Amino acid sequence: MFMLASETPNVHQHTLKVAVVDTSGFEGVASFERFREVFRARLPVLEPMHYQLVRTPWHLHRPVWYEDAELDLDYHLQRVEVPAPGGRRELDAVIGRIASTPLDRSRPLWQFYFAEGLTGQRIAVIGKIHHVLADGVASANLMARTLQWSDATDEQAGGAFAPPRVRDVMRFAAHDHVARVRTLPSAVRDGVVGAFRLQRRARQRLSHPDLADRFDPPPTFLNHKLSPGRTFASAVLPLAQVKAVSKKLEVTINDLVLTVAAGALSVLHGQVVNT
Repeated sequence: MFMLASETPNVHQHTLKVAVVDTSGFEGVASFERFREVFRARLPVLEPMHYQLVRTPWHLHRPVWYEDAELDLDYHLQRVEVPAPGGRRELDAVIGRIASTPLDRSRPLWQFYFAEGLTGQRIAVIGKIHHVLADGVASANLMARTLQWSDATDEQAGGAFAPPRVRDVMRFAAHDHVARVRTLPSAVRDGVVGAFRLQRRARQRLSHPDLADRFDPPPTFLNHKLSPGRTFASAVLPLAQVKAVSKKLEVTINDLVLTVAAGALSVLHGQVVNT
């Protein structure tokens, strides 16, 4: 629940997943109505989409999950238009606006946006999922399962459950607090070990000034107080070339992504300093 506690009006904790789909080979029309129909049919087997946070009265415990919440698809499935000429830059601007608004905690913590107006018989599906509901990999898996248009199912999941009563939530909170008391000795031991580890690393930084500098980044226009607004920009890298470089250097694709991002930041920082 760290992601909930660390979220503020200016620091959002949702993740975005974007899929740009070429619909030229689709049978029929890839419309928002068809997307909504397929999504509704798939919902029974997309269990996390039904999870909703329930607050514990008087904040006596962390929020708990209610796993069978009702869904208002008018809120969760949104239709957006990419302005002309419908290219990558215009789509990036739409994604930035979507990223700038937090998710409503009184509902299941996700939304999907069906973006029309792209060139070349393409549509985009933009998933916004809170990190407390699913991390990056889990969000990507949910996105992939959602976009299996040709394999929609009307299979029903288990029976519905009533929303938890206040006394049920309070009873769970009391039992969980008792269970956590039993782990107190090991938590204290881990805290002591961690304190000694921090002291050792502090001494290492004194003898290695370059190591300490890494925790004191230079001032740029990037590391300042955030506003709620977000700007999104994308770039295209041929996957075949990325895989070839990855194999040649014996590194992962994630390693390459981090290297490209670090190099771009270094160039950007150099430009800021020079001007």
